[in-house]
Amino acid sequence: METKSVASIFFTGAGTTKSVVERVCEGLGGCDGRFDITPLAATVDRAFEPGDIAVIGVPSYGGRVPAPAVEKIGACRGNGALAVLVATYGNRGIDDTLVELADAAQRAGFVVAAAAAFVAHHSLMVDTAVGRPDERDASDIDDFCVRVREKIAAAADAHSMVCPDLPGNRPYKEFGGVPFVPEVIGGCTSCGICARVCPTGAIPEEVPSSTDASRCISCMRCVHACRLKGRSIKGMKYKIAKFVFARKFKARQGSRMYL
Repeated sequence: METKSVASIFFTGAGTTKSVVERVCEGLGGCDGRFDITPLAATVDRAFEPGDIAVIGVPSYGGRVPAPAVEKIGACRGNGALAVLVATYGNRGIDDTLVELADAAQRAGFVVAAAAAFVAHHSLMVDTAVGRPDERDASDIDDFCVRVREKIAAAADAHSMVCPDLPGNRPYKEFGGVPFVPEVIGGCTSCGICARVCPTGAIPEEVPSSTDASRCISCMRCVHACRLKGRSIKGMKYKIAKFVFARKFKARQGSRMYL
């Protein structure tokens, strides 16, 4: 089948999911629309059409799609466009992430053509998967794009596209979040950028030096957005958790592709 355009829809905390999605877009012919759905107010202001391709990417949080991303992806107007799904994970596993992402995409009217999971530097346990995606991962991403293009070219139309068999379970596993929340560690000028990029409204723009722990999903977007490096996670429990996690998941995990 012939395709008309490629666009990206992504949720990204530390930025690595965005970089992986953009490489996939380039490998599929170049991106003519980018939708960062991470900030609370962000939406996908586009009605897709048959022949379009949407590269939809999310990080795996505890083996699940981040809750804000599920809602926004499910509200898209897919209208029979193809979806290429991408999950990034921090060298532990993806559990139910891809099946949950596929369900959200299909609810929105997309036809799932392919999916993949690629390792990226863990955004929370930052001593794990350092430097990923690396050159080997980049080569895997490029190979995935070649295989996706071949599958799409061989299909008569979107109706004949077969959704790949994805790993995961329904109902999805329970994930109650993590007990680590970024805090202001100094240097805050109340610029408010952390509040504007927060996906859950956990940081009030009028008092950006505070964080509502009950809303925070520990995506670390605020940490990476702060120009003064004024936000971080403090405490010995976090340091110990990072150390233990890095040792437990030290062995290199690879890319996973589903076509």
